Amino acid sequence: MWQCCPIVFGAMDEAQKRKLIDAAVKASEKAASARATADSLSAARRAAIKAAMDAGVPRQELADALNVRRETLYEIAKYKN
Repeated sequence: MWQCCPIVFGAMDEAQKRKLIDAAVKASEKAASARATADSLSAARRAAIKAAMDAGVPRQELADALNVRRETLYEIAKYKN
């Protein structure tokens, strides 16, 4: 897909340069979208864990269900334990 070092050898034309820039822009846009999705999912996870903890669900039982350490629950929920 990528050609070897066109800049070093000075063999890049405008079309190649545009293609590389467009690929970088597209990849950056996808990364930004993925970050936004991950942030939204993390917030939903945090809220669900906090709700379970606030309702009195035993921490170890919740941790076991989520396959994480109990301490990780506090990190995710941003609680001090």
